[in-house]
Amino acid sequence: MAKRVTPEEIVQMHQLYAKYGNFAAVGRELGRSGSTVAKYIRMRGTPEIVKHTFKEVVRVV
Repeated sequence: MAKRVTPEEIVQMHQLYAKYGNFAAVGRELGRSGSTVAKYIRMRGTPEIVKHTFKEVVRVV
């Protein structure tokens, strides 16, 4: 079973995606699949709590 994606990882995903512009490259860097990265970049199919938490983290940072 894969470990859960942490809020810190979501922030890293967004930062790395801004740098690389490629889901697969971000996934390789973080040890996640490109499809997992895409899910959290697009925020489609993610739990509501994840969307809410990410908005709060971005607002604070």
